[in-house]
Amino acid sequence: MLEIPWDKPVSLNMLNGKCRTVVGPLDAMKCLQSEWPVRQGAYYGCAVRACNAALKHRKRPEDARAAFLAASREAFLTIVAETGQDVASDAYRRAE
Repeated sequence: MLEIPWDKPVSLNMLNGKCRTVVGPLDAMKCLQSEWPVRQGAYYGCAVRACNAALKHRKRPEDARAAFLAASREAFLTIVAETGQDVASDAYRRAE
């Protein structure tokens, strides 16, 4: 399978202290299957299914990204913002 890159990669601080950058649904599947600390959660299952669907072109890659972010929060992993700002604050920027 070929990687379908996300518009913005997701950088996580894993529980072992290492930073892991995930660039798309294929990379997310590898991370979920081999590096994930909590595999019993509902969001974990949703992320696996969403990434599989995105790789089969049945779901948008950005939907898989959103599911992966939800699974990251469920696993208590820290999401590192690329710009140094809180990810949620981007919605409140003034349009120019």
